[in-house]
Amino acid sequence: VVKAKRAVVVAVEGPAAKTLLGEPLNVSPSARGAAVGTTCLYFAIDGPAPLPCPILYLNGDGPGLVNNCCFPSTVSPSYAPAGMSLASVSIVGVPDMTDEELEVAVRDELETWFGGSATGGAGASGAQPVSEWRHLRTYRIPFAQPNQITPTDLYRPVSLGKGLYVCGDHRSPATYDGAMLSGRLAAEAVIAAL
Repeated sequence: VVKAKRAVVVAVEGPAAKTLLGEPLNVSPSARGAAVGTTCLYFAIDGPAPLPCPILYLNGDGPGLVNNCCFPSTVSPSYAPAGMSLASVSIVGVPDMTDEELEVAVRDELETWFGGSATGGAGASGAQPVSEWRHLRTYRIPFAQPNQITPTDLYRPVSLGKGLYVCGDHRSPATYDGAMLSGRLAAEAVIAAL
């Protein structure tokens, strides 16, 4: 049971909000259904990124594991040691593969994007081949976003009554902006109630 003299704001992901709040959340439940997961892999590259543009590269072909790839060190060189680059790869979902199997599959796919050799494919001349990138870490995030299959209520109330408030992307559109909007609405509701 959550109690406070003035207000309690619960700002966590949907499943955690349900665990913490229990019955009070039933007044206005969060998005139902299976969450959308993501898997992120990071690689160190000796030298420049395959392409120097500070953009998000999207999978425009459809099939494959990789949803997008970017090189954060092209945006801010401080994201990698001098003379190196950082690759960030995102996959929608959490594949049922070992980290080693996933790494091999992702490398194979990225070689079609950026070339398998220093001079082949779309990669910049002199860029390190994808096969030589050093895998840093894989993160599997089973609950990256709440389910938003229609119909859904994209603007759920933040006030649950009796000084209890809840916010997060499970209360609004599942975006950074939606989560921040939900937090702002909760803060404004608390201020209005005091």
